[in-house]
Amino acid sequence: MSRLRGFVLCMIAGLLPAMATAAPTPSVGARLPCHDYQKIVETLGKRYGETPTSLGLQTNGHVLQVFTSPESGSWTILSVAPTGVGCIVAAGKNWHEQQPSRNDPAT
Repeated sequence: MSRLRGFVLCMIAGLLPAMATAAPTPSVGARLPCHDYQKIVETLGKRYGETPTSLGLQTNGHVLQVFTSPESGSWTILSVAPTGVGCIVAAGKNWHEQQPSRNDPAT
C-alpha cells in the first residue's frame, strides 16, 4: 500500500510543473496565481524572455497586459489591479501577432 502511495505522490510531483505551464482556464471561484506586479515582470523577463507587448483597461479598473517572447513564442496575460498586484490569467506557447486584414471594416 505504501509503495502505491509513493508512486502516486511521485507521479503528482512530476506532473505539477507541466500542469502549471498548461495554464488551464480557471473554473468559477478558482483563485488565480497572483503576486507583486514588479516581481512577475522580472520573472517573465528572466525566465521566459517575455516583455510587455500590449495592454488595455478592463471595465473593473484593472489593466490587462500581454507579455510575449518573439524568440520562443511564449506568452503570458496578466490582470493588474490598481494596488500593484498582478494575476496570471493565461499563459502558453506559439504566440503569433496578427495584423488586421485590409478587408477588415474596423481598419
